[in-house]
Amino acid sequence: MRIFVTLLFMAFLSQAQLGAQEVYNLVLANATRTVNSPTASYTQTQIAQFKRTALIYMKSKAFEVSETVSSEFLDTQAYFMSEFITLFFNEFVKIKKLPDAERKERILSFMEISITHPLFHDPDEETTLSFIKDGGEITPFSLDTNWKEAFEAAEQMVKAQ
Repeated sequence: MRIFVTLLFMAFLSQAQLGAQEVYNLVLANATRTVNSPTASYTQTQIAQFKRTALIYMKSKAFEVSETVSSEFLDTQAYFMSEFITLFFNEFVKIKKLPDAERKERILSFMEISITHPLFHDPDEETTLSFIKDGGEITPFSLDTNWKEAFEAAEQMVKAQ
């Protein structure tokens, strides 16, 4: 999956006339399609719902902060959010055989990385931490995340383990 997303991103970059917000729009459209699909599994729907919510939050918050938001900013954040989530699930599969305590610690590490790399420093924790505080979410991450920085931190954490 990670390779597919990377190849898709590279294909978009190689186009001579890349439309504004292509990656952002693609990730949002795919997430929306999955959320609305009656054949999507529970897990697929939950992941897509997080992506959709995070992307809408990010764009809305970006326009609150600035009148102009570059498509490069939105595309980069959407791309790295997808990479972060893919890395998380790849690690989740790898650690299935670890003891519960160690598995929980690694999951909490990803959650903590999303919290400690805020994008907007939004004080509205009811919104930003809604996927964490509600409990039982498949994607227990903060909506207010700088996904590029979070991905880089998560990648370093995975390499160190």
